Amino acid sequence: MSGLRLIPLVVLTGLSAYSYDIRLELEGNYEYLSPHNTYSSWKSGFLRLYHRPSQGFTYFLEGGVFSRKHEGDAVLGVLGAYKDWSPWLYTYTSFSAGSHSTYIPKYRLDHEFNFKVGEKKNIVPSIGFAYIKYHHVHKDYIIYPGISYYGEGFVITYKHFINRSDPGSVNSSSDLVSIGIGQEGKSWTYLDISYGEQAYLATYLADPQEVRQKALYISLSHRHWIKKDLGLFGGLSYLKLKEGYEKYGVKAGIFKEF
Repeated sequence: MSGLRLIPLVVLTGLSAYSYDIRLELEGNYEYLSPHNTYSSWKSGFLRLYHRPSQGFTYFLEGGVFSRKHEGDAVLGVLGAYKDWSPWLYTYTSFSAGSHSTYIPKYRLDHEFNFKVGEKKNIVPSIGFAYIKYHHVHKDYIIYPGISYYGEGFVITYKHFINRSDPGSVNSSSDLVSIGIGQEGKSWTYLDISYGEQAYLATYLADPQEVRQKALYISLSHRHWIKKDLGLFGGLSYLKLKEGYEKYGVKAGIFKEF
């Protein structure tokens, strides 16, 4: 198994908060790993399209390319959607599929329910599910309850991920805390902190053994509108995988709204 298998954070602000009908994004990433002689550097790029054909419904398409010196190149495609079903419920769903590699899933399905409660509907308990099938024998089954609070110019999110990896029915968990400050159409800054374990059965060994590694992930990202319909974004990240590696990442991108 290669790398920490973390659920990416999806912060849903409610589709009515978006001011665009179409958004295009182009993103590039560079990650430096230590020990560098063993892991080298990882590079990736993404092109995303968000389209809101009607109020309360947005779908998106994403294409990603990856390059790792010791693990080869790979591509990933994603199709997903955000849907407002009622004043108190909205969902996020996505399906992704990747080319044959040791670090990209063969396919993955995510679905999340979000419930808007409180007088201002700004408290959002959620429950999410994910299924990940890799190109080898491993599969992941994940459930992640969480809660978000949306205030004036800020959002705070907490999620708890419970993961079962097969074969071996190996259980692990991790936690995610996200704090965002900003306003749509001006700027957003997010600090994300994730901590927990990666655990699976190392079936590539002659005598398969359980692998369990503690991990800490920190990310600081910023999105800024330089015009009403044009902006830039970027970020820095750090990952510490105990008895594994340290990873230092930087990303940069541009987005255009229509």
